[in-house]
Amino acid sequence: MTRQATGGSLAARFVVLGEHTLEHAELCWDERGCLRRVRRSRGPVRDVCVIPGLVDAHCHLHIDVVPGAPRRFVPWLGAVMARRATLPAAAEVAATRTAIRGLLQSGTTAVGDIDATGRAFAPLSRSPLAGRQYRELTGFHLAATAARALVHERALRPAGALAVGLSPHAPYSVSPALFRAAASRSRHLAIHCAEVPEEQQFLRSGTGPFAELLASLGRLPAAFRAPGVGAVKWLERLGVLRPTTLLVHCQELERGDVTRLASAGVAIVVCPGTIEYFQRAAPPVPRWLAAGIPVALGTDSRASNPSWSMLDELRRAARLWPSLGPTQLLQLATTNGGRALDLPRLGRLGRGGRADFCLLPAANSAAASVEALVYGEAPVLATYCAGRRFGTKSAAVATL
Repeated sequence: MTRQATGGSLAARFVVLGEHTLEHAELCWDERGCLRRVRRSRGPVRDVCVIPGLVDAHCHLHIDVVPGAPRRFVPWLGAVMARRATLPAAAEVAATRTAIRGLLQSGTTAVGDIDATGRAFAPLSRSPLAGRQYRELTGFHLAATAARALVHERALRPAGALAVGLSPHAPYSVSPALFRAAASRSRHLAIHCAEVPEEQQFLRSGTGPFAELLASLGRLPAAFRAPGVGAVKWLERLGVLRPTTLLVHCQELERGDVTRLASAGVAIVVCPGTIEYFQRAAPPVPRWLAAGIPVALGTDSRASNPSWSMLDELRRAARLWPSLGPTQLLQLATTNGGRALDLPRLGRLGRGGRADFCLLPAANSAAASVEALVYGEAPVLATYCAGRRFGTKSAAVATL
């Protein structure tokens, strides 16, 4: 194993590239951490299985535990907002760094992070992680001029291995003008969608807990009239459903929504830890996959998930969707994550992509090695980001 400054190589018993697997294969990368070749090894190999680095396609790295938060969604949302309003900037930066360490130690090499305050961008862009950060937008009361001003203020520039986008938060927290302004500024959007029945109630009738919450915040315009349709159809009308949009949660899809999303080429990210936290039913992920919708996994935030481990999300996913096999489950956490972020080289290994991968103990086949990982019988031995090694107790991780 050579140092990153001069490139490096690693030969393994099994290498999972993405949809395909090689035996007795070697990865070689250059000084930038970019893969130069993946080929059959001509020499001895380590008794390990290499898989692509895991992709956490939806997270809020800066949000930490909210003490005493209820497990009913709208009161929980209020508690998260109240906590954010009083938390010092340094605490959010520290939470972001803790999250990055936890993700690296559990095999994650890329993220789709949503930053509400602007405090997570610097530590994330300086970290080894790749991915995309979306700057969050809220403002149900905003008309066109104010919406364009907010989007201009929040727009980010790529930095390091981090691409950027915008996150108009949700149909109950973003005005039509703000959705349109975000869509005109950025190709890449991340939207919380159809998460709870109360969201659909609000959009159909203009009543319920979300109407009450917006009114209490002074953000329900006097002229507001409910669109009279569900969340997905509303986003379709607003023109924001497109292949570079990713939707988060989608717990409460309505009839016809799956066809709409598949036709639009939209990806969905589900968060098993959050599903368990709120004791929700498992959404029909196998049906979505069969319809051609790319489905990825995310950790969400510590406000609804105690862990920054994508391994935990994989194992929860195995419980929630037992009809999916280990290989399919791994794809939710790798190739589908890269697709959801519109960064298709992430979550797979191939020439020209980053040398982002994990080492697992080798079983008698690559499939058996992956199965042991997914069902909790095997650990991640080390994580490599751009060819740089981060062990589970790595000093490099500890200093991030």
